[in-house]
Amino acid sequence: MVKKKEEQTTGKNIGKNMCKIEQKLQRKHLIALSFFLPLLVMTGCCIVFGVQPFGDNSLLIIDGLHQYMPFYSVLYDKLKGGETLFYSFRSGLGINFLSLFSYYLSSPFNLLILFFKKSQLNMAVSMIIVLKIACSGMTAGIYFSSKSKKQGFSIVMISMAYALSSYMVGYCWNVMWLDAIMIFPIIMMGLERLIEKKDGRLYCIALFYALYCNYYIAFMICIFAVIWYLLYSFKSIKQFFFRGIAFAFYSFLAAGMAAILLIPAYMGIKQTASGETMQLPEHSFLTSVADLLNRQFALWSPISHDNFDGNANLYIGIFSVLAVGLYVLNGEIKVSEKIKKVLLIGLFYLSFSEMILNFIWHGFHDQYGIPNRFSFLFGFVLLYMLWEVFEHLEGVKGWHAAFACMAGVALMAYAKLKGTQVLEDNVYGVAGMLLLLYGMLLFFYTLSCKRKYIYKFIFCVVAVIEIIVTAFMGFNENGQISVSKFFYGTEDMEKATESLKDGTFYRSELASALMVDENAWYPINSVGLFGSTATDRMVTIMDNLGFYTGCNEYLYKGATPVTNFLLNVKYLYYHQEDSLQTDFQYVKSEGSFDIYENPAKGMSIGYLMNRSVKDWYYDSAYPFRVQNDLGEQAFGVSELFHNIRISDPETNGCTASRTNDGEYYFEYKDSRPDNMTFTIPITKNVENLYLFYDGTQVENAQISVDGVNVKSGDIDGYMLPIGKAAAGSEVKVTFELKGETEDGYVRLSAADFDQQAYGDLKKIVATRAFSVDRYSDRLIEGSVNAAQDQTLFFSIPYDKGWKVTIDGKEAKTHKIGDAFLGVNISSGKHKVSLKYTPPGFTVGWKITVLSAAIFLILCKIIHSRKLRQLHGK
Repeated sequence: MVKKKEEQTTGKNIGKNMCKIEQKLQRKHLIALSFFLPLLVMTGCCIVFGVQPFGDNSLLIIDGLHQYMPFYSVLYDKLKGGETLFYSFRSGLGINFLSLFSYYLSSPFNLLILFFKKSQLNMAVSMIIVLKIACSGMTAGIYFSSKSKKQGFSIVMISMAYALSSYMVGYCWNVMWLDAIMIFPIIMMGLERLIEKKDGRLYCIALFYALYCNYYIAFMICIFAVIWYLLYSFKSIKQFFFRGIAFAFYSFLAAGMAAILLIPAYMGIKQTASGETMQLPEHSFLTSVADLLNRQFALWSPISHDNFDGNANLYIGIFSVLAVGLYVLNGEIKVSEKIKKVLLIGLFYLSFSEMILNFIWHGFHDQYGIPNRFSFLFGFVLLYMLWEVFEHLEGVKGWHAAFACMAGVALMAYAKLKGTQVLEDNVYGVAGMLLLLYGMLLFFYTLSCKRKYIYKFIFCVVAVIEIIVTAFMGFNENGQISVSKFFYGTEDMEKATESLKDGTFYRSELASALMVDENAWYPINSVGLFGSTATDRMVTIMDNLGFYTGCNEYLYKGATPVTNFLLNVKYLYYHQEDSLQTDFQYVKSEGSFDIYENPAKGMSIGYLMNRSVKDWYYDSAYPFRVQNDLGEQAFGVSELFHNIRISDPETNGCTASRTNDGEYYFEYKDSRPDNMTFTIPITKNVENLYLFYDGTQVENAQISVDGVNVKSGDIDGYMLPIGKAAAGSEVKVTFELKGETEDGYVRLSAADFDQQAYGDLKKIVATRAFSVDRYSDRLIEGSVNAAQDQTLFFSIPYDKGWKVTIDGKEAKTHKIGDAFLGVNISSGKHKVSLKYTPPGFTVGWKITVLSAAIFLILCKIIHSRKLRQLHGK
């Protein structure tokens, strides 16, 4: 009996101590913990997985490696060298860098890279990711603690769940998104302050930060803010109406303050493939409720990249699954609030699956391998409901906890039975045990009088442990990239480019890139670009010229001597393991690179072309024809490539019928290595054989000459140099057909490159070259001597931001091939100047200055009003 009383006394003392600890925890302590705990977890992940500076790895996976790091390199060099942010020739033949900056690089956190060496750039960006995730926990802590009457450990638990959800773990390599996600809780805090206290300053400045750092995620936040406002519990219709006016005003003011980037970004987006085709898709459903539920139970398998658009990162803690049931059953929460939040959850579930809603949430764009990018907003709603449950924990009954637990288990069972993307059994097992554990803790909480704080504290501790463990396992699932594997040549390239400087403008490229935008990583002017700001016109023309292209990329793969001359490619850099057939000649080696030089002389960034270039037939799926017609129309040189006849293919497991010259429609049921085999008979000696093929569902090509394999793999969609083929030889091209549909098209063409015609072309073009006197990233000055009225072509993407003056007078620019910059010029010698200002920048900075002035005036007025109110009291 005495022992039992001692146990009760001990339990009572522990409960009192826990209560005292929570009471002593002030808001500032909770906010600090919300920052430092995620920081410690992320630091631990970096140590465990060898992320720099604790190893050789980087958090920048997928596009973080292939796009963002190269772009960071450009930014680093520009900031260090004091160069303009308007334009860059480092990739894409020249790009509107401000447009790219506004999407990828505008975060103030990026200034931290200046404290690191170029070779430490991966480490710097990984540390920025860690810092932004920690700050996301802090901002969530600020938001929920500002609303809480009962400051406690639950605030830290909820903040950590926000910072380390599967969304953040899976998508953290999209470093440019994290600022908007980080500031989002402050935006919501500011919105509620605007409604309750008629003070929109915090909302305005927080939304401005989101719009400035990443307009894409900020767009999703704006949609959510409107929905949240409409569902808010207003005191009267009058309040709803007048606060709505203020809400709209401050929203537009925030956009106005960010106009210096938003307007140039919008002008840039309009030029991209997705920007020109913003049409709503047809109504259809991507996935099922069961599959979406599965994603809420996916503890340690976050999505980092998935071509299935119906997938989503929805896991934000198994404890959050209980939140909906507990929220709905809690008698202390208003029925109207319950209806609104449940409807909001339903809207998200519908948006994750329904094509039209999904398309709208993504800024009227397709997802391209990173599905449901707005799902962090769904997680916020769940955490908000969980926070309300903890605020009204006294309203939770024992049967509420039991019902919510059983409902969670039932949902998990339904997801496992009905889902098409079922998780592993051990995931369901762990999730089920966690559900039961959380349910039991809440159940015991409702029964206890003296130990409530113990059960609440244990609940929070278990939840935090769950978050930490799943974060570690999630990063393990993601994997990391080896910095030394991809960036080992940084210093060697710096030395090589420095040694090759000769004061002239030229371009260089890599024979084969380790990462897609590797050319941008190095300080070279280059051809290829993979990025969301790639213009649709350039993708199209580069595709027509025979280069490898995608929806937002055009790469150097597919270059010919003609395009190398046209685009002023002087040097090629080879990694030690590279092999590329080319007419470039070896110059020297620099560390890990072998350097080759284009033997052609007289190349330039611009050339005088015949006015008949306006009739250039560039819109063709056959690049040999496109380059032939360019030579004819621009310079009067015929037949650079001589077409070689190809016989109809032999088929195996499929049928093929000719629909055009070299084009076939096929149907197949069985995917075989030799579904289609083309034979190209060589009737005379060929010095420079080129092939080009592309098609839907085509994989694993094998190209052989007289039975010897010369090229293989996924090599479709760009010009392929094969080399010499003697008369009587037989070239075979074999395709495997494989894809989502059982039919499609394939095109194959072959040609012999005429060296004599190319020699004639070089002689003519060299006499028409634009002579560059001075150049920088946004300014090119030089002279040209036209024998007659001609068109001055520049191998620069057409952009309205280029202002061209001829002999001091502004000239009207136009598009050549619907993509390159051109200007008509009269006969005689002329001084020509090109200067670039991003379209929309001039208007943008003026709107920004005006909006910022209005905001400062409002801040002064509101501050003065509050001072008068204080003095009045």
